[in-house]
Amino acid sequence: MNARSELSIATVLIGFSMLNYFYLIPTQVVAEGSSPVYPALINTMLLCFSLAYLGEGVRSWRKQRQAQSEGTGGGKKLMVRPLAMLVVTGAWVLSMEQLGFIISTFAFLMIASRIFGSKSWGKTLILSVAMPLIIYFVFRGLNALLPEGPAEELINLILG
Repeated sequence: MNARSELSIATVLIGFSMLNYFYLIPTQVVAEGSSPVYPALINTMLLCFSLAYLGEGVRSWRKQRQAQSEGTGGGKKLMVRPLAMLVVTGAWVLSMEQLGFIISTFAFLMIASRIFGSKSWGKTLILSVAMPLIIYFVFRGLNALLPEGPAEELINLILG
């Protein structure tokens, strides 16, 4: 991946983090009566990792600029994966309110794994089912709400 696309991705992730801080957490978490502590903690981790990724992108960009002696080729090919991830991440965020956390995260992980080149459908399926469920039950144990959809309603119906 080239440095310019890394810088773009890091900037977009920082933007998503700011959107979470100033819009989604107040309107989705606090308005629902849940504590904003854990979503804010997770969002802070996302922001820190995004800032580190931005720093790495700047460092990589400087190295690339110093080492560059000829014209660039194939830059369009390098942008396909980051742009695909940007679209998939945006769709994941937007679908979470209608589908709930578990279903939207399952779909996000399935698609993202394929974008990053996972060849094993079995491992992808196991990861995509297990991770949203683990995260959901961790947040449920911490009494912090995640966006609810049909899967969460079914779990609440079963567990009471």
